[in-house]
Amino acid sequence: MKRLAPLTLALFLLPSIALAASAGSHDETERLNRADMTLAKRATAHKGDLAAGWRLVRSGPPTSGDDPCSSFDPDLSAFVITGKHETSFSHSSGAQLMSDIGVFRNVRDATGDFKASAKPGFLRCLRIVMQQGLRQAHLRAKITSSRMSPTPRVGAQSVSYRVVATVDPTNGVPRFNMYADFLAFRQGRSQAVLLFMAPLAPVRGQVALARSVARRMR
Repeated sequence: MKRLAPLTLALFLLPSIALAASAGSHDETERLNRADMTLAKRATAHKGDLAAGWRLVRSGPPTSGDDPCSSFDPDLSAFVITGKHETSFSHSSGAQLMSDIGVFRNVRDATGDFKASAKPGFLRCLRIVMQQGLRQAHLRAKITSSRMSPTPRVGAQSVSYRVVATVDPTNGVPRFNMYADFLAFRQGRSQAVLLFMAPLAPVRGQVALARSVARRMR
């Protein structure tokens, strides 16, 4: 899951989203095969899962990029990923959504990876990358709240994170909040990560989308 932290940064840089995943020495081992790549693609969020107003921006395997989160670096190299896929969407309101599926060689690897990744340190990581993304987007802002929660319950294991930043525009626009919600869950030997980012209010329908994705996971 830690390898997906740059997704937060990538959302500020859409449609150029080359920072989908890092590939450090402590990241999961990859032994990709066609069957599990197809399984991952099937499980990701699709346009048909979403309400009107969402537009598909990208669908494909996550690409490698820089790792902005050296402060949280669990050793996940013993866990083997055999399939992966990512989709990203933008909304006419300015909201952004990314989904990422990782399929592991067995349930034990998927479970162990989730336990090692779903830590408070990952919340600190998200704060760092969100602040970095705001800075790179040339927005004057500060993180005003963040939390980690075991809810909503989705799949066999789940965790959620929320980071809120207050943005103070310099062009006369009133101050507003930016919400980043990160839902991660495991079902069978697959893990899913859904990342939602939106101004003014959190993206609606997050739990319903997560449960739709979980039903397709194996």
